[in-house]
Amino acid sequence: MTDTASMTSSILKFREENGRTYHAFGSTDHWGPNDEHAQEQQDISHHFWSLMLKGELYLAPVVNPQRILDVGTGTGMWAIDVAEKHPEADVKGFDVSPIQPIWVPPNCRFELDDFNLEWQDHNKFDLIHARELLGSVPDWPKFYGECFKALKPGGWIDCSEPGLYFESFYGTLGDDHPYKLWGTAMLEAGNNAGMSFDVGPYIKERLENAGFINVVEKKVCCTIGKWSKDPWEREVGLWEQLRLEKGVQDFCERRFINNLGWRAEEVQVFGAQMRNAVKNNRLLAHHWFFFVYGQKPPDA
Repeated sequence: MTDTASMTSSILKFREENGRTYHAFGSTDHWGPNDEHAQEQQDISHHFWSLMLKGELYLAPVVNPQRILDVGTGTGMWAIDVAEKHPEADVKGFDVSPIQPIWVPPNCRFELDDFNLEWQDHNKFDLIHARELLGSVPDWPKFYGECFKALKPGGWIDCSEPGLYFESFYGTLGDDHPYKLWGTAMLEAGNNAGMSFDVGPYIKERLENAGFINVVEKKVCCTIGKWSKDPWEREVGLWEQLRLEKGVQDFCERRFINNLGWRAEEVQVFGAQMRNAVKNNRLLAHHWFFFVYGQKPPDA
């Protein structure tokens, strides 16, 4: 990674667009806002991801990690939790937005940095965690190559991404349904920005191409809402419903306005339509999540 930037007033001021604030540091314009509403949504999202893994923080079979890196840490909740789980480890999280808490475990620290630039850490980490980076990376082979170099020989990378497309067990969704429009518009907006939102299905192949071995992919179907009779699916579905209700505007607003040419009022209307769809339990809606991990060869 690059030398950590000092938190000058210009960086801390953030950028304002359409009543939301965004990071002012970094080589790319990340789609996500960083204001109080967005931070609340990120914390909800962290709890949701923990439920998806049934209380685990990662799936990679790393043993006794001493140095752990959280890439794109956001509000830092994952880094804090993993620091508490591994008090003997040195945990670092970095992000282009300095929105992490001040009071953290003594073995946890946060830095302002941009994962799309060249990294300075080589052969350093036992575990690298990369979650929800969709729409944020212009060059995935380069990114995974930097992760590969930063890991110790035998170290692990652990990646988690949501699928872009929503489906229904109730029947086929029409092309004019908000869920269908979401997938089409998000794909186009991300491609126009040069940072695709359709990431999950390609992680495994990209890790293997970067030189990782023992790559394992786990796909999990996540229900949306309370319609499932399975207790775990129902709980996860309720949290995913809340995550999406809180987040649909955050996910699409900047990209739709800047990269699709939508008016702010159009985004507001579409956001309301998406929230109504998310709350409709009769749709039996669901989408897929991708959990992929791989190992840097011990002799690399």
